[in-house]
Amino acid sequence: MKKLFTSIVAATAIASQFVYTHAADAFYLKDGDRVVFYGDSITDQRLYTTFAETYVVTRFPDMDISFTHSGWGGDRVEGGGGGNIDTRLDRDVFAYHPTVMTIMLGMNDGSYREFDQGIYDRYKKGLDYMVTKTEDKISGVKITLIQPSPYDDITRAPNFTGGYNAVLLRLSEAVRDIAKKHNQLTADLNTPVVAMLEKAKATDAKLSERIINDRVHPGPSGQLIMAEALLRAWDAPAIVSELSLDVRSGKVKVVKAENTKVSDLSAGETISWKQRDKALPMPIDTNDAETVLAVTSSNFVEKLNQQPLRVTGLTAPYYELSIDGDSVGTFSKEEFAEGINLTTLPTPMLKQAAEVHRLTLLRADIHNYRWRNVQVPYANLGGKIGEQLDDTLRALDKADASAAKMQRTAAKPAAHTFTLTPRNEVLTTYGPGAPKLPAGLGGNLALNKKWTSDSANTYGWDSGLTDGSWRSAHGSTFATNDVKQFPKNVTIDLEQVYPVAHVVIGVPPFGSTKTIAVALSEDGDIFTEIGRHAFTLKKEEKYLFSVSTQQARYVRLTYVDVHQERADYDPAFTFTTDVQVFGPAKQ
Repeated sequence: MKKLFTSIVAATAIASQFVYTHAADAFYLKDGDRVVFYGDSITDQRLYTTFAETYVVTRFPDMDISFTHSGWGGDRVEGGGGGNIDTRLDRDVFAYHPTVMTIMLGMNDGSYREFDQGIYDRYKKGLDYMVTKTEDKISGVKITLIQPSPYDDITRAPNFTGGYNAVLLRLSEAVRDIAKKHNQLTADLNTPVVAMLEKAKATDAKLSERIINDRVHPGPSGQLIMAEALLRAWDAPAIVSELSLDVRSGKVKVVKAENTKVSDLSAGETISWKQRDKALPMPIDTNDAETVLAVTSSNFVEKLNQQPLRVTGLTAPYYELSIDGDSVGTFSKEEFAEGINLTTLPTPMLKQAAEVHRLTLLRADIHNYRWRNVQVPYANLGGKIGEQLDDTLRALDKADASAAKMQRTAAKPAAHTFTLTPRNEVLTTYGPGAPKLPAGLGGNLALNKKWTSDSANTYGWDSGLTDGSWRSAHGSTFATNDVKQFPKNVTIDLEQVYPVAHVVIGVPPFGSTKTIAVALSEDGDIFTEIGRHAFTLKKEEKYLFSVSTQQARYVRLTYVDVHQERADYDPAFTFTTDVQVFGPAKQ
């Protein structure tokens, strides 16, 4: 398997090449809008739709915009299992009095066969009927007609000549024609996803197949890119916030502050300030292999998730950035001058945004239960159940509104204290709870060194062992395979013999990793164990091995055993956030 990028950070952390805008007046949605997402099973998955909702709530926390997710599996332009098109529109769209509606149909309409002109004509006529009826019912409604998301003929061979996605692209022509006729908006959710799949396949062919596992329904990774395409069609801004500072002669001044408010600037041995942004970043699940592959194969971060921090005039080689006392990374003064994209770092703002998305999913689930489990199946029942149906629906609507209120409250940005602390070496800073290294150590001897493993991971967790990052995430955390046979070994080659006195290893808060033994070797054949440590289950932890100086070129980690309890992943996987190796302290 080809390695994924070391991490989203490595691919997108530097911010200077990007163009930023955050003009709310340019965004398609406006304060007070009511959005209904309409479609088939791909919309019914409530993935691209909830990603879009979370983006809007976090990027525009002061806007009052509501969202209703009205996808029904199997639907075509004439309707489906939830009723004919008139029933669907009346019950699942018009009842919510939308000011904005999206329509994505076509995957089922094309009938999974070669192009047929009769099918095309029926699809175009049905789509035109939907738009016409909606415009007649709701004066001034804004409709986004979405070109069908792709059938995956990219990571696997087409089932027939030309492939089914080519048929969907023909249906997209009808989408564009209807949009032009009615002077409505279109959004292409096919081309950007196909481009992402092509890049993902070139990076990791096996993993790329899992982005649209059944070739029809994208998982969260693919639907995140679909959400990006929809949001960009809506002129969504890339910027979360932007701050540029300059430090000169013991003073720090604000050069630029966009969508944020800065106070309490202080420059001394450390540089600090308070910052309250007006928006939150879009959360990305960097523990999901497919999501990391999809994001690094697209321009999602570049075009939709920018939070640049620039600091010029720094004098020390490196600076550790802490937010509210917690380290989020150490970067060179040149990197700070160029710009660090905070959305790629484990900041408290990102954690807050992840909580907002959790509440988005909760709110959407409440409405879906109200609609699919209560309203539709009980609509035609008489007797006491029928009499009580309206009361039940009102109670669930109230729960939906309560969850939306929680979601909006959670999206309000908080003030945070930022601190820059000078460091002579980038890799001797370990963050909260880390072991203390002796003063006067040189650099990390293992940084970016190659290794070999007798239990290679085949799910994209084959990087990060020596990248100098303690970040607990896919792309920056190393894992073995999930074979249940132990012990397992990974051996780092320092490329030449060094005097070694200290080895630091860490594990993430996920996985069932338990005992790790560390051994050194000068020739790669005879290894001497210098110690072993049993890590705590479900706890991010680092451990320092210090020994009398030994000459060594090779450092071997042996995963002796695991905790039997599952911690997010199969217990047979063993994880390591990083390995750092140091010589003796200088006298």
